[in-house]
Amino acid sequence: MRTFVLMLCINLMIGCHPKNLGPRGDVIGNGGDGITGYWKMTKYEVKGRDMPLDNVSQMSFLKTQIGFMQNDSLKTPFYKQGTGYRIFSFYDVNMDSTSRYLGILYDYRYNKKTKQSAFYYRMDETNGFLAVIDQDVTAGLTTKIKLSNLMKSTVYKPELDTLGYTYEPTAKFE
Repeated sequence: MRTFVLMLCINLMIGCHPKNLGPRGDVIGNGGDGITGYWKMTKYEVKGRDMPLDNVSQMSFLKTQIGFMQNDSLKTPFYKQGTGYRIFSFYDVNMDSTSRYLGILYDYRYNKKTKQSAFYYRMDETNGFLAVIDQDVTAGLTTKIKLSNLMKSTVYKPELDTLGYTYEPTAKFE
């Protein structure tokens, strides 16, 4: 009986370890420096159907960066000093910068079944987007990220998620 209780306690401690509960991966990916990630679009979806990548050539490449707020923002209350954020910079096929978004992590979920981490980033009080991460757990490498369209919502709502942009790691560009 003591052995059974001991084994139960050990299994509970291992199973409830914080590393097993939280999300895995990051949109920064495998850039090497832990600050910048480089991605190339491999798939574009509209309402779950694959579309030609030419339709979104202005988003062919993605550069992700990590940063921390330096000053408090008077416009947006959740941009407080020291808050971590991610910058999503999009580039066209000619490597010209086309758009740039700043997102603060607002919510996340880890799906044990699909082994995917979902991060909801907010840009301000009313807009945000979802980033879903696929990671090779054994190697600790992010293998794919899928970004949703921008949503006018403070939390993720599946009914607003109509576009999908899938990116895979690529060599440094720019």
